[in-house]
Amino acid sequence: MNQFYARAKELLPEMQQAQHTIHQFGGLGFDLRPSADFITAELRACGIEVREIAPCCLVAEIGPATGKTILLRADYDALPLEEQTGLPYAAKNHSCHACGHDYHATMLLYAAKLLKERESELQGRVRLMFQPAEETFAGGRMMCEHGVLDGVDAAFAMHIAAGREQSDACTIRYSRGATYSAVNSFKVTINGHGGHGALPHLTVDAVTIGARCILALQQLLAMERPADKMLVVSIGQFHSGNANNVIPDTSWFSGTIRTFDKDVRALALKRLPEIVEGTAKTMRAEAVVELDREGGDPVVNNRAMAEEIFPYMEDVTGAGKTALLDEPASFGSEDFCFVSGAVPSVIIALGAGSIGEGYTYGMHNPHVRFDDNALAVGAATHANVAFNWLKNHR
Repeated sequence: MNQFYARAKELLPEMQQAQHTIHQFGGLGFDLRPSADFITAELRACGIEVREIAPCCLVAEIGPATGKTILLRADYDALPLEEQTGLPYAAKNHSCHACGHDYHATMLLYAAKLLKERESELQGRVRLMFQPAEETFAGGRMMCEHGVLDGVDAAFAMHIAAGREQSDACTIRYSRGATYSAVNSFKVTINGHGGHGALPHLTVDAVTIGARCILALQQLLAMERPADKMLVVSIGQFHSGNANNVIPDTSWFSGTIRTFDKDVRALALKRLPEIVEGTAKTMRAEAVVELDREGGDPVVNNRAMAEEIFPYMEDVTGAGKTALLDEPASFGSEDFCFVSGAVPSVIIALGAGSIGEGYTYGMHNPHVRFDDNALAVGAATHANVAFNWLKNHR
């Protein structure tokens, strides 16, 4: 058995307690002070100094200053959901770790402890990046702007997965190339003319017009993008009115655009406002479009690094439990794009419970739960990849 994995399994009860603590703290965006203080205290207790380069943006280092530097990254913010897991350590502050970032932080925290125990053997430096505000795409950008990548030669990260057919606990899947999609968010406000629900002919119905605009956006998916290029337009919110017999003046909806292709992305960013504004105009309303044109780029794994680190991961998981793919891992987005766009990087998906194993709730669901055995695999994988990458590039 891999030495890091054997040690991580010994530490699993401690890891579970750490994960419970971070999970209970929850927290959104950059407002992660209890978790930040806990992680900082745990690292300092084992002799690792920590710098806070921006609010709750933690950086620490292990190993000699000579040689190459590999960065290991974990995010640790939660989602604005009311937790429904029923766990005794559930968060109660209107946040929920339904994306598993508490697992990410715990795995990196214990990878740091594993590496610290063998610091004298390291052939270079390991930089730890504990990142807030991944869900809003602000944390990765801020940490990069504040120099977290200065002197970094390569980077590695992981995201756990559950509630899928191919997310068996303690298995790894990742891509040689594009792995998470680009994302741009948008909000559309429909300005109509409200009135009595019994007299719709005297109104400009912002609810119906908003719905028509949403349906019209399917034109992008059905007719205007190349058939071999993937594009997802998702509506996450629709709001209007406060009474069942009143047609309101306004409605609004918001969502995201996701694709791996820069030309399809440019088309969608151009056509979304045109389609929505044109549809609203034909029905005597005005559409105001707020479109985040920067968003986040696709996360693209470095092919050479992806090939190189395969045996380092399979050494932890065992033969046949690590899969290197030629297609994207997910249509989700990740602000690891700010790292992968700057230095050779790889991000992997670590299975933490499949549907067949009884984990029927997926990511971003307030009921989602994960297999704790993934904690040991994740910590050992972080450590083994960093240790052997530095050894191979000394």
